Amino acid sequence: MEKNKTVFDTNIWISYFLQARFTDIVEFIEKNSVEFFRNIESKQELREVLARPKFKKYLTLPVSEYISFYDAVCMYVKTSKKFNLCSDAKDNFLFDLAIQSKSNYLVSGDKHVLDTVIPKPPCIVNLSTFKKSVSKK
Repeated sequence: MEKNKTVFDTNIWISYFLQARFTDIVEFIEKNSVEFFRNIESKQELREVLARPKFKKYLTLPVSEYISFYDAVCMYVKTSKKFNLCSDAKDNFLFDLAIQSKSNYLVSGDKHVLDTVIPKPPCIVNLSTFKKSVSKK
């Protein structure tokens, strides 16, 4: 079965982590043959966001545990900086990761990411659309 190669934006990971939905992620990966990718920038951004006081008070585990889980479920890809079309330049790394990992999907909740038009895959979608696209009946 072909894998659904996917990059989740940090906001998607944060949403799952704030709701302590680790099991949901693992089950979704197994059931729908999803393969997640990460790079240095995505891991650094996740670590920085998890450490923010507004999120930290909702987390039930140390930040290191969330990062360990992220490392375990995502394949590391070394990327180079090439993409520069996102209206928020700090998110260009997501597109580099998705394109260079040959992902099918880039999943985000950020409008500026979702509105970025690129000439080739990946499909840039929100979480709901992604789940509908890859879910097995």
